[in-house]
Amino acid sequence: MLSIEHQTLINKNISLVNPDTGEKHRTSIRLEEIEWSALKEICRQRGMSLNEFCSAADKDMQRREHSRTSRIRTAILDHYFRQVLRN
Repeated sequence: MLSIEHQTLINKNISLVNPDTGEKHRTSIRLEEIEWSALKEICRQRGMSLNEFCSAADKDMQRREHSRTSRIRTAILDHYFRQVLRN
């Protein structure tokens, strides 16, 4: 488990699919190291790529966050929140 005092923001490039055109484009998002680890674990569990997860979070019409990074962060939190509710 990563300790909180060692957290740093990490920039990574991802490819997203534009929901209107279906075209891929690259963008950069910045998440904490623990968020990247959580995202990778979610993708492993779901059998999907980081790009697929981020594209789905970005185009999810129920998400009201203003920034793409915020939509991805809340999708990660939502995944774990739903796990807690199920248990």
